[in-house]
Amino acid sequence: MRPLLLAASALALMACSAPASADDTPMIAVPADMAAQARAVFDPIAAQYPALNVTVMHGSDIIWEAEGGIQRDARDGVTRDYNAYSVAKTITGMAFARLVDHDGFDLDQSVRAIDPALPAHYDAVTVRQLLSHTAGVRHYTGEADWLGFNALRCATPAEALSHFIADPLVREPGTGYGYTTYGFVLASHLLVQITGEASFDAALEAVLGEHYRARADQEDADKAVTWYGEDGAWQALPLSAECKFGGGGLLMSSRDLAAMGASLAAGEIVPVERMETLFEPRAHEDAQGFAYVYGMGTDIDPDFGVRFVAHSGGSPGGRSFLFVLVEPQLTIAVTGNLDGPGLDQVAIPLAGVFAGGD
Repeated sequence: MRPLLLAASALALMACSAPASADDTPMIAVPADMAAQARAVFDPIAAQYPALNVTVMHGSDIIWEAEGGIQRDARDGVTRDYNAYSVAKTITGMAFARLVDHDGFDLDQSVRAIDPALPAHYDAVTVRQLLSHTAGVRHYTGEADWLGFNALRCATPAEALSHFIADPLVREPGTGYGYTTYGFVLASHLLVQITGEASFDAALEAVLGEHYRARADQEDADKAVTWYGEDGAWQALPLSAECKFGGGGLLMSSRDLAAMGASLAAGEIVPVERMETLFEPRAHEDAQGFAYVYGMGTDIDPDFGVRFVAHSGGSPGGRSFLFVLVEPQLTIAVTGNLDGPGLDQVAIPLAGVFAGGD
């Protein structure tokens, strides 16, 4: 990752006021040439989506937004909810990080200490391992497994466990990295157990408070149309990711996703001075070199000390990306309604536009 610093020219012009957004989030003007550079990044990717949206925030202010796509309907935009899929893992991780910081929650306890009804082969599995993809819980085995799980209907995470919980672990807990959505479904169940709330939404709200701005998917949810197909030959594919919960079952708009990332950058989830300790990488690295901590890719640029948090999401009917630069408090959130080109191609170049760097 290249070094990123908040551009002084942008800071100077951020004093210029702009109209408030529809939900009263303050909006700040940026220079016209910076906005044009941002559009040049966004538009080519948006042209490959039915609908694509991005929100960029500095601190608590929206500094730039864009809406694009070639098959939008009248409600598509930065305030509409989309299937964010695996970015939900970061929101779930934020909740556990807050439990650790605010309540002294022990991540290294066995998951069976929280729910003794879990199978005995989970004895050695800890919450930390679940959140860092090192617990040995399996991921999807293929398309049939994905489709079968997607066809389920679940009111609570407990109802989703039967799909995978009896299966053997794929490796000894703590001995290796293996990305897993099912591990985060189990983490979602544990969060409900810990909080004593009746639903996953209520559990996240109980922990994150006003900073929780997503909602769980459900059949017939009011959300963007989910599209499937290639090269513009798209078909509407009604689906619900509700049984994924914190593994990939949350709906959110680009504006709400950006606001949650901004809360993390501002130290409102956990204090910024505690992030280095809380987010210390202990997991095995994935193929891209990111250490997953609390369900999010995180690292520190060695030259400038700029911590970033990032996660992507993608499956039939949706794609998203959250990119947070903590020290400069720059947050970029992208949402779309197709499993199209990777949205890191939008978020990371936009960080270069708005934060400077090589």
